[in-house]
Amino acid sequence: MNEDNADTKTEKKDRKLGDEWLDWDGTTRPGESEIDEKPGTFFALAAGSVLVVIACILVGWYLAKPRIEQFSPLSSDIIEWLALALAAGIFMFAALETILMLKFCTSIFPYVLTERILLSLLSKSMWLGPKLGISKDRVGNSFIKAHNLAVKSHAREISTNTLLILLPRCLQREARQQIAERMNGKDVKIVTAAGGEEARKAIRQYKPSLILAVACERDLISGIRDVAEKVHVLAIPNQRPEGPCKNTHLSLDAFDDALHFIAEKGIKAVEP
Repeated sequence: MNEDNADTKTEKKDRKLGDEWLDWDGTTRPGESEIDEKPGTFFALAAGSVLVVIACILVGWYLAKPRIEQFSPLSSDIIEWLALALAAGIFMFAALETILMLKFCTSIFPYVLTERILLSLLSKSMWLGPKLGISKDRVGNSFIKAHNLAVKSHAREISTNTLLILLPRCLQREARQQIAERMNGKDVKIVTAAGGEEARKAIRQYKPSLILAVACERDLISGIRDVAEKVHVLAIPNQRPEGPCKNTHLSLDAFDDALHFIAEKGIKAVEP
């Protein structure tokens, strides 16, 4: 047996991989253990996706126009103006939303619609990113930062009744202790979930109004897709110095920033 393959198989045996990591080849590449992508990366990829949609609208009309003109020149003119107005509207709303999110942490859309737009653009960005040399995990990390901006931009809509902190089973004991110390004496539910099903079970059991979740980008995105339209989720990607699903860590600065935001919202359980 090839020695490299043997090492890879040995490394995989020392952990139980989550469903999102079943394609992992057992190696940790430089830059993949502590991804810290800016939200602008996702917005740039999303903008590229929007431009592709606009181009499709215009090209579609260009191809259809000669036939429609044969039947009704007036209808052709009306459809052309509608197509141009639609393309211009999509561009202006996308540009305005991006500027407001990045510069002022606010949104022009209702929360649920914002979530749906971000998730619809995520799949397109996941397709475009690797073609530009940006890995899916980097795209996912950037999306999570953008998603957190969206949650904070609708802060006034967040209920302040109950907070649930979801942690992954692979998180280092030291990191758990540091989180527990921060939450000591506060009425906050902290649950360690071994996977998506256990996380969903905890959400059903405690019915939180806000979730603070720590996990890898893949699990966080899956969870956001499942519940973010019903429950506000602040997500913190973990750090994976030994690869996924083993001895992971997190940025405590990011965790503290999330707690500061929650405290400002008036959840007494996390006030200093």
